Amino acid sequence: MIKSHMLRRGFLMIGGMAAAGSLAAPGILRAQSVPPTATLADTMAGDSRFSRFLDLITRAGMVEDFRSAQPLTVFAPTDAAFTGAPANLLQQLVGTNSSGGSQESVDRQRLGALINYHIVPGAFRASELMGSDRRLRTRNGADISITGTADSVLVRNPAPAQQIAGFGSAGANVNAQPARVVAPNIVASNGVIHAVDQLMWP
Repeated sequence: MIKSHMLRRGFLMIGGMAAAGSLAAPGILRAQSVPPTATLADTMAGDSRFSRFLDLITRAGMVEDFRSAQPLTVFAPTDAAFTGAPANLLQQLVGTNSSGGSQESVDRQRLGALINYHIVPGAFRASELMGSDRRLRTRNGADISITGTADSVLVRNPAPAQQIAGFGSAGANVNAQPARVVAPNIVASNGVIHAVDQLMWP
């Protein structure tokens, strides 16, 4: 009797430990698999690194594009990326003069073309962008070329001034170097953001 009682207690203890493990595991799995609820627009709005890019999106009237259910991959320039951008060209697009005052209306067509050149339909993680000179079609109809390694992902315009991008030749050859992904895989409910260190010109 004593032996059987001890065995029964042993099974109960083991069973309790197993039950505790089985109860804990789903909680961990749930924590890891809960999808993000913030859209691309809200994710960028909540990240101070993207305030200038979000300002362009707002001026172009395209905020709702980043709240749509369609999955998108956004190569979003950080605020620091605007430091080397041609100021006069940006002022032309947003309709301001060099002092920041009002000059004329926003050039929404060209500004939209610039923004859409940073967007690829579909949600691509950095691990899916590996390879040499991989080309993806952006939302403005022109291609970007991506070279991805385990250490870095570089994005560039493979043919400046030769692509039909709805932007015009003013943006040709602005970038001497490719843009570098400095913060990959910022996941939103409707896509993925990869922060880049340059504006990419169609």
